This record gives sequence, C-alpha cells and structure tokens, in this order.
Amino acid sequence: MNDGKSKILIVDDISANVDVLRAILERKGYQICMAPSGEIALKILPEIEPDLVLLGVTMPEMDGFEVCQKMKENPDLADIPVIFVTGKVATEDIVRGFNVGGSDYVSKPFQYEEILARVSSQIKIRELIQEKEALIKELDSLSRIDPLTKLSNRRDVKEILSYEQSRFERYGKGLTIGLGDIDFFKKINDQYGHDAGDYVLKEVAVILKKNIRKVDSVARWGGEEFLVVLPDTTLNGAAKVIEKIRSSIESFNFEFNQEKIKVTMSFGVACHANECNQMESIIKLADDLLYKAKEQGRNRVITM
Repeated sequence: MNDGKSKILIVDDISANVDVLRAILERKGYQICMAPSGEIALKILPEIEPDLVLLGVTMPEMDGFEVCQKMKENPDLADIPVIFVTGKVATEDIVRGFNVGGSDYVSKPFQYEEILARVSSQIKIRELIQEKEALIKELDSLSRIDPLTKLSNRRDVKEILSYEQSRFERYGKGLTIGLGDIDFFKKINDQYGHDAGDYVLKEVAVILKKNIRKVDSVARWGGEEFLVVLPDTTLNGAAKVIEKIRSSIESFNFEFNQEKIKVTMSFGVACHANECNQMESIIKLADDLLYKAKEQGRNRVITM
C-alpha cells in the first residue's frame, strides 16, 4: 500500500517508457515527476526531493550510470534509491549498475506487478533507514541531556569545551568558564527531602539558562555542580555574568510544599590565559577557586 505521498522521478529520453511507467505508478497513487535527460534530472533533483528515481540506462550525452554516480557523490542526493530501467540484462551491465550505487533494476518489457513490487520495496527500505537514523539521532540527543534539569550533561559539555578550545587556539578570543556548586545541598535534601532537592536543582537550572547568551552553554557537571561556558568573554566580563547568576539565585523565592528553602551558590571562575592552557587545567583551576569560595564563607564568586 502507498500512502499517496511518495514521490518518484522518472528519467528517460524515450517518452513511451515514461508513459507506461507513469500510468502504472499513478494508478497506485504515487506522485510522478519526469526528466527527459540526465542533465535535467540532476538540476531538478535537489528541488523536488523524490523518494525514488527510476533511471533509464541508455540516454544520449549522459547515460544512467553516470547520472547515478553523480547522485551518489552528492551528499544531498546520495540516500535516494535508484532503480535502473534497462533493456540490458547482461551480467556486466547489472553489476555496473550496482557498483555505481544503484539499488535495483527493472528490465523491458515492463511487468506491472514486478515494477510495483520493486518500487514499493525500495521506498520501504528508505523509510526504514530514515526511521533508524532519526532514532539514532534522538538517542544521541537524549544521551547528552541531563534528565532532571534538561541541561547538557557532562559528556555533552566536554565536547562543547573541546570545540571552544579549538576556536580559542585558532582565533585567540576570550574563553572563560564558571564552576558553581549549591551551598549546603546535602542539608536541603536531609531537611526537606530528595524531592525538594530535585526541585531546587531544576529551578537553579532555569535561572542559569535565563542569565546566559545563546552562544553560551550551561551543563550539570555532576550532583549539585554546574558548569557555565562563556566563549568570547573576558575574565572580567564573565565575573559579572556569574555574579548576576549568584545574586539571582540568592534572591529567588524557592518554595516547595509551602516551605521556603534558602538557596545560595558558590562559584569559581577561570579563563583561558594562553594557548598552552589545556581545558582540563582550566576546569581544575575553576574547581580550586570554587573550593576557596566555600572556605571564605560560601555564596560568593572567586576569580583567578
């Protein structure tokens, strides 16, 4: 069964072949587009985005093998299945078709049921591949998100840091990070319960996101720790951003089950000083500064 939405491009210079194929496929509800040559097909393919190409082999100027090869060399067209339409049934021709990226072939004279079966099969295979790719992308995305706070997780932000490290080495612009920790978080869990602790983590995540730019990143680094990545930002500029976050958290009305919870955060802020700095050492420095903020009474920002 066809859902009536699958689009097929028929490429052949012989109008009789096109008419027969079109009649067979339109009867089953397929949308049909046509091109009388390989050159025209390659021009219109990106625009029409068909689900399948029925491609004549013997055509003047550019034969079907060359058209198929050019399609497979183009990343935007490579996943479109190609069924060759040919009167050539010699083994070497069939093998050549597969070698240039063809998915199947139909031979003349056309057999109604065979054409429908081969077309339906290739479209279903493509749909399955697309569903698999979408699932892989979704699973990859989920594996990068902290399920509680919906922020990037440690894995994701490490890749972001690696990218920003490369940008810094290339352009030399400022790159600063802030590592923050919720003060006395264990006491919050002990006094109000773990559900209250989860509530605090989620609200802190919202405040963090509200106070950074689109080019910045924030992640749950682990437990009650959060990492803020501020590209193209000086140490002084980053300190102002982090201080604004700290102040916003201190003044926010955290209330869970009608109980008010006092929440503050401490931060350490470090920047990329030169090309010799590796990201691990910057994170370690921010962590050391965070420890100093804790030693000095918490609820403060310490910079390098």
